[in-house]
Amino acid sequence: MPTWHTGRVVLLGDSAWCLTLYSGMGASSALAGADFLGTSLQRNRDNITRALREYDQRLRPFIATQQHLGCKDGLPMFVPQTRRDITVRTLVQKLTSNPVGKRVMAKAIAGQFKSKSVDIAAP
Repeated sequence: MPTWHTGRVVLLGDSAWCLTLYSGMGASSALAGADFLGTSLQRNRDNITRALREYDQRLRPFIATQQHLGCKDGLPMFVPQTRRDITVRTLVQKLTSNPVGKRVMAKAIAGQFKSKSVDIAAP
């Protein structure tokens, strides 16, 4: 959608951006979006138009990243498409089934979660 608001009507969560199950960010992005909408309205108390424009412009890149990552990174773990995907998923499951492997995997994939923990309300 080109915009997530018209006048004073605002779309949030799945009604606006509907992330795939594979992103693992559906509820989190809806909560973050609602929180940021409130923050934006509070920052721009006297200008709802500006608040809604800020909401849309600041949140859209975050959501676009989650949509992209859900299709690119999340899909093979949930629905493997190739033998390689199956092998990787099986390996990850085996590695994370013991404490040492879990720590190794946590360090190996920590960078992938940076895009999921962005503070969209930060100035």
